[in-house]
Amino acid sequence: METTKALEIIPAVDIDSFLNGTEAEKNDVARLVDKTNREVGFLLITGHGIPQEMIDDVFAVSRTFFEGPGETKQAVMAPAGEQQGYHGLGLSGLAAKEGNEAPPDLREYFMTGRLDVSAPYFHEGDASKYYRPNRFPDGMDAFRTKIEAYYTAVETLGQRLMQLFARALDVEETFFDDKIDRHFGILSSIYYPAQLEAPKPGQLRAGAHTDYGALTILAPSNAPGGLEVKDLSGEWVSVPYMPGAFVINIGDMMQRWTNQRWKSNSHRVVNPPEAVAHVGPRQSLAYFLHPNFDTEVSAIPGTVAKGADPLHPSILAGAYMSEKEDAIATARPKRA
Repeated sequence: METTKALEIIPAVDIDSFLNGTEAEKNDVARLVDKTNREVGFLLITGHGIPQEMIDDVFAVSRTFFEGPGETKQAVMAPAGEQQGYHGLGLSGLAAKEGNEAPPDLREYFMTGRLDVSAPYFHEGDASKYYRPNRFPDGMDAFRTKIEAYYTAVETLGQRLMQLFARALDVEETFFDDKIDRHFGILSSIYYPAQLEAPKPGQLRAGAHTDYGALTILAPSNAPGGLEVKDLSGEWVSVPYMPGAFVINIGDMMQRWTNQRWKSNSHRVVNPPEAVAHVGPRQSLAYFLHPNFDTEVSAIPGTVAKGADPLHPSILAGAYMSEKEDAIATARPKRA
């Protein structure tokens, strides 16, 4: 019953009807996406063309890395202020992004950015901070190969989803194409360890937060202690696990881009029930699509009522991300 209720709030959408369907089928999918993004900002998608085997392969090599020697992880630790590389357990808390005090999150993660950053564009001025070279551990070729293959797959899927979003917003399907062709999207392989001792009061696997970018493509593992989002009444509801499905959600930048027509919704990853907390880890793969550094984020045509002003001024995507980062620079997770 709980899963049925959740699917009424967070529908499952077969996007094969958009990728390969008739105009009528594409429009049907677009209307459902628009309705869902207005209400909750989360949906499940199937028919995306990425095989479960590819996802499972990344889970497997990631688990080998996370459960491997500490010195291997330390060798690829992301320096302060950078994303690419390893981020250790208990070093950050997502709730701090929202200005809330909480203990550090019970997770560690490895981040991979854009694979090819050789063009001059990626090294000009402030843009360079978002297009840094990736770090991979020595002697783990399969880890790098599997992650890079998966990055390429979700990068392509993200481009197609943005075309679906454009149709849902009643603009040209190619509207976003030249705004994300030099994106600074980042992939995070996340590992939530088994909980062998009770968490601190208020401590979660990932504290309540919204995402910053345009959209997020999440592949969760089927393990206790999962993702929750807020429903229309503001109550937390579990996002059901559906084999082969991705969880898609709108980020703050897309909410702003759509003049708040679409909703960037708060979400969190809760702890597993105490009886099974020790059994094993949970994993997920989150791809965060951010536009080009110099893309102008301003109200998309048709999202501002006639005679009204946009709710937000125009801003470059890179400047927007810098503002977000500056806002949390002094926010630190509570360790007591």
